[in-house]
Amino acid sequence: MIRTSKQQGMVLIIGLIMLTVLTLLVVSSMQSSSLQSLMSNNMQDKTTAFEAAESAIRAAESFLDNGGALNLGVFDDDESDGLLGNLYDEVWNEAEIDWNSESVEVNSVVILNPDEPDTLGGVKSNPRYIIQHFGSVVPDADAKLNVDNSYSSSAKDVLVEMFKITARGTGGSDNTVVFLEAMYGVSN
Repeated sequence: MIRTSKQQGMVLIIGLIMLTVLTLLVVSSMQSSSLQSLMSNNMQDKTTAFEAAESAIRAAESFLDNGGALNLGVFDDDESDGLLGNLYDEVWNEAEIDWNSESVEVNSVVILNPDEPDTLGGVKSNPRYIIQHFGSVVPDADAKLNVDNSYSSSAKDVLVEMFKITARGTGGSDNTVVFLEAMYGVSN
């Protein structure tokens, strides 16, 4: 005679519990991977925006070095051209600045090394900058300012025009924005 046990359904229940636990572990692992992928994409987008803002800083420095600093009359109270007198301390934090119309757009990258050309790939909007003229500085007799050729030589008793450059770069979307500021001196 064959005996049947009342515990035959217990294997099914234990199997279902194990399958449920395994499913929960897999779903949790997938959510963690998705979150890590989003964080990685956000970091890449922020890096792209940072590089775009750095490109705008280099473009503004190039503008100043190539004669833009010689015509100080263009640095005025008119906010429409991105060349300001010392109107604001923190341009990046001013809500009334319209970056689309009151700044200078950078359409190409300033290439520092022709063997390694830079590109503006991956940005939603071209980077932009605003330059503020802060005034003239004449160092005292004991001070040395490195203004002649990019930090390699010193000059004394040279009139230096000081500028503050504020750059705005975006990443792959206009939601990722990086602002950079730099002080820049140009000798006359």
